[in-house]
Amino acid sequence: MPGVFYGPYDERNQDYANSGNANLGRFPLEHRLILPDNREYKFTLNDATVEIAGNLYQSVAAVAGHTNRPVDVARAIDAVLGSATLVTTLAAIDIYAEGTVHTNDVTGEGYTYRIKRAFTAGAAHAAAVASGVLTVNFVAGEQIQVAWDTTTEVSFTRNRYHQVTLHPAPPTAIVAGVSPGVAAADRFYWSQVKGYAAVLGSGTLLAGLPVMPGITTDGAVESFKRRIQSGGVTFSLPTTLVLTGSKLLDQDGTTTDFIVLHTTSVQVTTLTDSSSGIANNAPPIGICIKANATAEQALVELNIQ
Repeated sequence: MPGVFYGPYDERNQDYANSGNANLGRFPLEHRLILPDNREYKFTLNDATVEIAGNLYQSVAAVAGHTNRPVDVARAIDAVLGSATLVTTLAAIDIYAEGTVHTNDVTGEGYTYRIKRAFTAGAAHAAAVASGVLTVNFVAGEQIQVAWDTTTEVSFTRNRYHQVTLHPAPPTAIVAGVSPGVAAADRFYWSQVKGYAAVLGSGTLLAGLPVMPGITTDGAVESFKRRIQSGGVTFSLPTTLVLTGSKLLDQDGTTTDFIVLHTTSVQVTTLTDSSSGIANNAPPIGICIKANATAEQALVELNIQ
C-alpha cells in the first residue's frame, strides 16, 4: 500500500521502468515523496507519450461502459473479489490495479473496495472483452461487507496515478500533478502535487491569487474563476423591457459585458435561450507566487488534494 518516502532532492528527478503487463514500479502508485523543503510528489505511471516539464497532468477519464455495471454473480460477505459485466469498451489486463471498485446502487451500495497491486501479470485482473465479465481481486484484508446479488451495480475506477495524460482543456478527469519532465513514454516518475513548482500559465495570472486547470490551453493553469454557459432552457419574454448594461470584472482584470432585463408588464409567448448552468469549472489547485507572461512558466505553490 502507498506510504511516505522522505527522500533527497535528486529523487524527484528519477524515473523507473515499467515491467510490462504487471504495471509494477519500484513503489506503489500514489506513494508519497517528501523532500527536505516539504515539496510533495506522488509515484505515477506515465502514458504512452513523453512528459512535458511544467505541464499539468490528469488521470484517465472514466469509461462509461465500466461504470454502473450489473454484477454477473452474487458474492457473499467476506468475498475477496468482485465482478461485473462490461459494455462497449474492453478492459486491458491490470488497468485497474491499485484502483477501486465501488457499489454504487441497489444491494450492498455504499462500499468501496481496493484492487490488488499487480506484482505479476493478471494479479489484479485478467483482460476482459467489451461485452465480457471483469473480475477484480481485492487487496489483502479487503472483503465484501454486505453481500452482492444480481441487482447490485458497481463502478470500476482506475488509480488516479495510473497512465496519466496531459490534461486537455478543459480537463476531463481529476488532475494528478505537475510533471518534472524526466520520463519518457510508459515510465514511472514523481508527479508534484504540493509546494513551489514552475507551471505553464494561460492568460493573466496574478501573484497571491488561486489558479485552476486551464480551460483553453492543454496542460496549463489559469486564474481561478467561475463561468456560466449560455444556451439551454427557454422562457417567455415580457412585452416591455428595460435593458441595463453592466460589466463583470474578473480578478485578472478582464471585463465581460452583460445585460440585465427589467420589466413592469405581462409576459407574451416570445421565447429565448437563457443560462443552462455553470460549466467548465475546475477546483483551485494552488496559489500563483510569481506571475509571468501568458504561455510562459509561472511559479505556483501547488496544493493538489
